[in-house]
Amino acid sequence: MPAGQMTAGRGPARQRNPRGQGERLRDDIIEAASRLMADPAAPPLTLRGVAREAGVAATSVYLHFPDIASLVLAVAERRFGELVGLQDEVRDSIADPCQRVRAGCLAYCEFGLEHQGQYLVMFTNPLPMPADMPPEEFPGRRAFQRVLDAVAECTGRAPEDPEVFLTGQLIWQQLHGIVSLRISRPLFPWPPLAETVTEAVDRLLAGAGSR
Repeated sequence: MPAGQMTAGRGPARQRNPRGQGERLRDDIIEAASRLMADPAAPPLTLRGVAREAGVAATSVYLHFPDIASLVLAVAERRFGELVGLQDEVRDSIADPCQRVRAGCLAYCEFGLEHQGQYLVMFTNPLPMPADMPPEEFPGRRAFQRVLDAVAECTGRAPEDPEVFLTGQLIWQQLHGIVSLRISRPLFPWPPLAETVTEAVDRLLAGAGSR
């Protein structure tokens, strides 16, 4: 079969990585799993299914991920990293601190709606985390911290102020509801996304400023 030709029911035939490129193979496996998770209605992920998608033997997957839970967590962490990168881009492109909150929240929702299957893995389904993992190391904690930092700047409060945490938490809940409802009820006549996010965020920021 010619190199790169598609095989029935699986991704393109994959060239074997040279010795010492195991990290590249791990990345390929994570991306293959992420593609399979892209559709919210996709069947449950299996390591053999990921192997077919990546174009490798199942044993190659088991060398990097002993079970499906560890692979799901790796996919979630990869997508969380992308979300944080997007939040940082927004922060660095806007000078006004309150506008940073609005733009960052809109970027969060756009990310979730663009990556619906992965978003459900990241935020809706319970992630397989070690029982002794401290909260500051939870997947997604950095993304939430970006929200807290922006809220602190906008409201003129110290980052450790309990009001900042409360407001950030309420904003996160609102954003999650916006994304989740639009994924589960796509035919509902939702108002424009930017208007919804701005209205929800402004009301919560106004409440924080009046306390």
